[in-house]
Parts: sequence; C-alpha cells; structure tokens
Amino acid sequence: MCENLKKLNEAVPRANSLALGKVVLKMELTSETLSYASSVDGTQPLLADVVFAANGRLKPLLLVMHGYRGSRADVAQDLRELSARGVIALAPDLRGLGGSAGKWDSGGLDVHDILDAVLAALSRYPGEIDPCNLNLVGYSGGGGNAIACMVRFPDLFQNCISFFGISDYGGWYRSGGRPDCNQVMEAALGGTPDTLPEAFAARNAIPAAANARCGRLHFFWDREETMCPPAMIEAFLAERTRAGAEWPAPQVHVSKSGDARRWIHGYRDGNPDLSAADELFLPDVLAPKPHSPRLPPVGRLVVPGYLVTRRFQVWLGDGQRGRAVVEYDCRGPAPKVTVVENPGGFPVRVEPFSPLASLPE
Repeated sequence: MCENLKKLNEAVPRANSLALGKVVLKMELTSETLSYASSVDGTQPLLADVVFAANGRLKPLLLVMHGYRGSRADVAQDLRELSARGVIALAPDLRGLGGSAGKWDSGGLDVHDILDAVLAALSRYPGEIDPCNLNLVGYSGGGGNAIACMVRFPDLFQNCISFFGISDYGGWYRSGGRPDCNQVMEAALGGTPDTLPEAFAARNAIPAAANARCGRLHFFWDREETMCPPAMIEAFLAERTRAGAEWPAPQVHVSKSGDARRWIHGYRDGNPDLSAADELFLPDVLAPKPHSPRLPPVGRLVVPGYLVTRRFQVWLGDGQRGRAVVEYDCRGPAPKVTVVENPGGFPVRVEPFSPLASLPE
C-alpha cells in the first residue's frame, strides 16, 4: 500500500523548490489549527497546530510534544524549523492544556490524544502525509509522551525522539527533580506513588520497554541533567535489552561539560543546540519507509493501563490504573489475545479492532 502511494506521489511535480539538507529555497509554509475529538471519551475540542509546505507530495509526519503542563505555543519554533526541513510538523495541546478541552491526567488518556492527533491529521491532509512514516519528538514531559507512545502504540511510529524524557512518573516523583511538578502530579492523580501505586504503575513505561521494538528510539540528555534524572532512561534501555528487544538499536546522545553541543533541559527557543540536534534524528525521519512499523505476528506485550495496536486494543478498566501482560496471535483472520498476568486483578477489556486498523501496512 505505501509503495503504491509513493509511486503516485512521485508523479506529482514539486510546487516549491526544496534543497536537501538545511537550506530550503522558494518554499511557502501553510499553518493551520486542527480541531478534533477523543476517540476514547469524546472530549473536544482537542487542538493542534500544523505547519507544512503544501506541495502535494507525501511527507513524514512529525508530532512535536510540549513539556509537562506546557502547550503547543512552547514549540512554535520547532514547527517552523522542522517543516522547513521537509516534514509536516504537528503540535497538539493535550487535554486540559493550552486550548484543548477536558481534564489533563498526567500520562493517562492525554497520551491517547496523541493517537487521535495523528488520525485527525491523516484525515485532513491525505495528499500531504506519508501514512507509513509517522514520527514523534518531545521535550521533558513531551519526551515522556514519546516513550509512552512507543510502548502503548507499539506499531504506530517509525521514530520516537525523547529529549530529557520521563519513563517512570513514580520514579520521577521520588527523584525530587521537580518539586513543583510533584505538586501538580498529586493534584492531577489524587495522590502520591505510595498512596496510588496502581495509578503510577500505568504511568511507568520501564516494564513495557520491550514493546518498543518496531521503531527507532533517539534519546537526548546532558550529564548534568537534574530535573528529569537520566537514570530513568538508562533503566528503560536496560530493561529493553534484558527482554531481548535489541533491534532497531536505540540512538543515545549524551552531552557533557566541554562539548560543542549541550542537550540542556528546555525548549529550542533561545537554545540553538536543540535546533542543531535535528541533524542527528531528522535523517531517520526523512528516510523513505517501505512499510509501516510491524509487530511480530505472535508475541507478548506489557499493558501499562492500555495498549492500542493496529489489530487489537487492551484496556485495564478505564486505562488509568494497573499493568498487565498479554500474549497475542495475529496469524488468523481475527487476533487472539490472552491475559497471562494481571497482578492487580483489574477488569480487562480486549477489543479485536483498533482505531488504527484503517492505516496502510
């Protein structure tokens, strides 16, 4: 399917003159704001800004995720710079943040809003987005969103790029890296990791690290990082290796004092080194993709609250609490999914369909 789309796309002449690499010539960028609804609970409007060169050619989609309690306005510079490099850049406001409706839930259904942003963009721009080349980059809490998407939607994104991200919200809380964010987390979830361990279990991607085996991961941090301690990412990488998910190999970019470039916590506005990081991950984003990410036909997946693949979904209650393990077999006409671990005893709903089912393989 994707190969056919690419052949059709090659037949469309360029409307703008693009140069490979950093220089872009004679290109006008289109900016719009999308409004869409959650496919889980109908929350609307959810808003996202999109910037791209409307030239009728299929381009990679790159979602840009704001930080913890941030908004799409924080990554406006990213949209301008990245779209000028040849991607469709899309920045959602998660529910309850920026201009989006609803209640923000700190790593719960707000992560599912990212999936809905992808579907909204594909529906709005079918002649501009390569549906086989979907990607995600985020900062801090947005870097945590990138990690959560890779384990909760394991066959959706080709590349997930996490700058000083959060792989375990309970571990982040206990680190004391951001006491102000701890207060926000308690208010959003109604308690601490000690009082609500199951809520934080659903927000811990480390046990599910082996789910992230279909796409490429890029991690950026500085050795002097304290706000989101990198030990969380090191634990995620160690678990992924322990569980045997070694390909494609994650790309780890760590800076230190004296380096020409430093991956200092923040946004790229006023921090040109973060803009320079594009040279390290954009080649993977821009590379042609012959097909979408593919899970093995038979396997085992960890469910941190909920899981959405192209063939099936698994939900523990409302997706806000608990962790389970499932084994699946997609070799037949209908997927077979078996719950093999559910230590919290949560009600499990397995849906043999998916909002991603319409995407090409």
